[in-house]
Amino acid sequence: MSGIVVHLADVRARPRVTRPVRLFAFHHAGGSTASFAGWQRRLGARVEVVPVRLPDREGPGSGPHRDLAPLARALHQQLGAQLDEPYLCYGHSMGALVAYHLVRFLAATGRRLPKRLLVGAHPAPHLPLPLESALLLDDAELAYRLAAFDGLPAAVSATPDRLADYLAQVRAGLELCTSRRYTGDSYQLPCPIDVFAGADDPLVAVEDAAAWCSHSLRGGTLQVIPGGHFFQRQSKDAFFTRLAAVIDLHGGVR
Repeated sequence: MSGIVVHLADVRARPRVTRPVRLFAFHHAGGSTASFAGWQRRLGARVEVVPVRLPDREGPGSGPHRDLAPLARALHQQLGAQLDEPYLCYGHSMGALVAYHLVRFLAATGRRLPKRLLVGAHPAPHLPLPLESALLLDDAELAYRLAAFDGLPAAVSATPDRLADYLAQVRAGLELCTSRRYTGDSYQLPCPIDVFAGADDPLVAVEDAAAWCSHSLRGGTLQVIPGGHFFQRQSKDAFFTRLAAVIDLHGGVR
């Protein structure tokens, strides 16, 4: 029986094709998608930054949501098929609660979860809200309180009409935060939580931010950044270095 010679093709290893992981970004009270300007340039090809515009209650022009539960459902409908591929969520201040309640809704309804939930400048959900009492302040007092922690943009404070609109947005955001449906249960998300905290944040103590760890079954990390409540603006290099490291180490590529 003659031998059979098998000629193997010269198969070269194909280069690994990497695609950026999608990062949904949720802004603070009074903020907007513009809060994340420059993030794509800072993070580069590792991530696709998707600033999220919060939907109105019943469509454009009807006013902002003031309850986290229906907002979470509306966000799921708005983001739609984008949630069917691997993704991360980052929420800053109010945005941390918004992202958390979205992920809770997704978990409760059997949807795909983010690879990790990233939260910044907010205490763990079972702790008191840092600005809840500010809802009782008049506009002048609220503006003074916001300015004390760099929460009042100079361009806004210089124009009375813009200031009034901005303060109304902040109030709506604070009302949204107070609507949270945390009941003291021991529910934990089945995804990791990475926490970003300002070392000198006058509103959120580092230990209160670190308490987010009790809300995950998968652990997480604590990243303490130089600066106050808006450390992502005050210490950009440090923040984006840490954020990129979390994405590279834990978020990966798809």
